[in-house]
This record gives sequence, structure tokens and C-alpha cells, in this order.
Amino acid sequence: MARVLLADCQPLFNEALAALFDRDGEHEVVGQCSSTDVLASTGTRQPDLVLVDADLAFSERPSLVARILREHPDVKVVVLARELELDLVVAAIHDGAAGVVGKTSGAKTVLRAVQAVLEGEGVVPRSMLPGVFRRLVEHQTEKSDSPLSRLSRREREVLVLLGRGWDNAHIGSELFISPNTVRTHIQNILEKLEMHSKLEAATFAMQRGLELSSSP
Repeated sequence: MARVLLADCQPLFNEALAALFDRDGEHEVVGQCSSTDVLASTGTRQPDLVLVDADLAFSERPSLVARILREHPDVKVVVLARELELDLVVAAIHDGAAGVVGKTSGAKTVLRAVQAVLEGEGVVPRSMLPGVFRRLVEHQTEKSDSPLSRLSRREREVLVLLGRGWDNAHIGSELFISPNTVRTHIQNILEKLEMHSKLEAATFAMQRGLELSSSP
């Protein structure tokens, strides 16, 4: 059972979400926040996932999403938004959010998104994927220097397989390494390439058409 922290500007919405998780019974709500105490609560409550309102997440820079992940890199973050605008979704993914869900998408959709993220998947509205990929590609194109030169051979292999859309377990099986080792390689890749999410890294690999045989 995963531990979930709820963070929304409106306490009533937190309570509604808490009731939703309580009825579902799959995960434990370990706290509710409605202001700037989210980062502190993440440290004290030690959740596996933070479900945070977009208005709260992006009220200042660096964003709350980026600050949570900088201090607690193992925590998953899902952003809940009143309106799913492309700029917001791209900003959330760029800062490291594992998912973005509309507040009006329905209780089952929210629960499915949380479960998918906890299982290592990224969650973005399907209709927005082309736009998100395009923006992320544009962002990567703007970056200078030869970023691939910063990666080890194994990290480049992992990056190639991320570009194929493979999850950690599949990558580990292909390269004969454990999922935990894959996770470590991915963290190193994101740090070296100055990225914030697996989706960014996968987009980078797809844009360049990287192949395993091209790794020196």
C-alpha cells in the first residue's frame, strides 16, 4: 500500500480526495496540505507520491514540483489541474512530474493515474502527447554541446531503450542488470543531460534515432 500526500489550495478538495482514496482502499493518505507546508510535510510524512494542485505547484519558481524532487528524488509527483493547457503540462513534465491529470476527469481516472505512476509509468492526456513531444524536442534542440559525450556506455544503452518506451524491468532484462541498477543509470542520465523526467530523456533519444549499435 503506497503512502499518498494530498496538496491542494482548497482544503475541501483535499478532503474529497482523501475520501476517494479511503473508499478505494488501495493506498494510504498520510497527510493533507493546503499552503506552503507541502515541502516540509513531504519530509516528515515520507509519502511515496504527492498529488499536488497545479496552482500550488507553479505559484513560484523554481516550482514546487522541482523543489520536492530535488529534496526527495524517490517521491513521485502527480499534478492535478483545473484546465489541461499544453504549457502547464509541458512545464510539469519538464520539472519532473510523473503525471498530469485534470480535476474534472473523474475519480476513476485520478485513481488510475496514481496507480500507473506508482508502477513507473508516465501519465499525460493522450490527446496532448504530440504537442508535449514537440515542445520537449524543441527544448532539447536548443541545448548546446554534445550531451551524449557525458554519458557512459551503459547509460547510453539505457537511454536508447528509454527511447523505445521500455520500462525499467524490460530494460534490465535486455541489459542483464537489475531494475534498481536501471533506476540508478536513469538518475545519472537525467543529471548529466540536465533533464527532469524519463519522458524528456526518451524524447531526446527518439529525436536522435539512437540505436544500441551506435554506442561506442
